[in-house]
Amino acid sequence: MNRLLLPLLLCSFLTQAQNILRVNNNVGVNAPYTTIASAIAAAGVNDIIIVEGSVTAYDNITITKKVNIIGPGYFLLENLNFQGSTNSASLSTISLGAGSDGSSFFGLNITGNISIADNVPSSNLTVSNCRIGALTLSGTVNNFYISGCYITNNLVFTNLSQFTGAIVSNNYISGFGQGSLTTLVNLTHNIIAGSISSSYNCDFLNNILIGQNNTSRYYNSIIKNNVFTVTQATLDGAGSPIDGTNFFSALTTDLFVGLANNTTDTQWKLKAGSPAIGAGISGVDCGMYGGNNPYRPSGIQLGQPTINSITVPASVQQNGTLNVKVSAKVN
Repeated sequence: MNRLLLPLLLCSFLTQAQNILRVNNNVGVNAPYTTIASAIAAAGVNDIIIVEGSVTAYDNITITKKVNIIGPGYFLLENLNFQGSTNSASLSTISLGAGSDGSSFFGLNITGNISIADNVPSSNLTVSNCRIGALTLSGTVNNFYISGCYITNNLVFTNLSQFTGAIVSNNYISGFGQGSLTTLVNLTHNIIAGSISSSYNCDFLNNILIGQNNTSRYYNSIIKNNVFTVTQATLDGAGSPIDGTNFFSALTTDLFVGLANNTTDTQWKLKAGSPAIGAGISGVDCGMYGGNNPYRPSGIQLGQPTINSITVPASVQQNGTLNVKVSAKVN
């Protein structure tokens, strides 16, 4: 029942696309499409592709047209009561090819990599509220928006010869690296848990950096109102001034609520008395849960309608009535 209602709920959530295409590869489900690739092939420009949760991983995909792909979220076995089904929509890789300009991805569990190959121009791309293994951009990229994601490996901008900007906001990022030709990357309200191998022409604002960063290089970057677990001396001389608006030598045990009685992504909420509270520009909180667009657990977007419970009888008498109870909410 929830598989039938979900596209209808999302139809009211996203209304700009022309059509909604439903993908489900669960055995016994009669869905219009069982692979994401087949739905992409059938989709028109700016159509919505709904990928429903499954026990089986979906196919790897290459995007060569403008589409919007939406999954049910991730960490659903940990963050309960968001979705009636705890299965995510998992796939390994997404390759962004020529023609993918304007595409968007929400609520997917991407266990491998999102990548743009060399010499592939892509612009106005959005990756939001997804769990991602890694994200590697090495083509010609303009206006890339990465928000509310849980990136378990590295976010890497390599030497992009014609790069005019990216906004990286309210994410958990395992590590960060950037080539010298990349320009205008704004990193705001993130948690960067690993080291920063290099940074060129970046704005680092309101982040919490809990990696060692002792080999970091910050060249021609603005670094303000961040919280570091290292000392300022460790970063001095890295290539950009790191001024007194930043907080240094923070302890992770003082910063976050921690994993006990919490989940993989909620453990990064700030605890009472955290030095990151109010440490951002204009007194906002630093980190992924700070600012005007805070990280949403399990990638469930603000305002997104979900079916959070469903009750179906195990059996019913022949010619009897099947009483199904469905509960939905707008988050």
